[in-house]
Amino acid sequence: MITLNEVRVCNLNDLEPDKPHCFRVATVDVFVVRHKGEVYAIQNRCGHMSAPLNQGEFTDGLIVCALHGAGFRVDTGEVEWKAILPPPISEYIVSENPRIHHFGELIEAIDTLPVKVYPVTVKDDEVYITIKVDSVETAN
Repeated sequence: MITLNEVRVCNLNDLEPDKPHCFRVATVDVFVVRHKGEVYAIQNRCGHMSAPLNQGEFTDGLIVCALHGAGFRVDTGEVEWKAILPPPISEYIVSENPRIHHFGELIEAIDTLPVKVYPVTVKDDEVYITIKVDSVETAN
């Protein structure tokens, strides 16, 4: 049975401002960051190709994926800008290499989707997120 649970993630003092962290919560990797006095939690997987977002660059409320540069707002999970293809894949259209050409077409066809946002609550300096939990899984 899947239920919504409020799960403790960390102490507020563990979150240095603008320094993202990744926590494993109920089998889900969650990106957590303290920014401008608020705490935000989103899925730690890029909405383009599932790269870990905590390895990207965080600036001014945005996390930029290290793999293809997609940008996401940590407050809403919305896509600020789509993934970009690095060279030589970005030049796949003019490439004479059929493998690069095909790979470029495949990568470019993958849409960049918003990432899931988890509600955050802070109680007595403890940070909690609300997340779906499989009660059968947690009972073991």
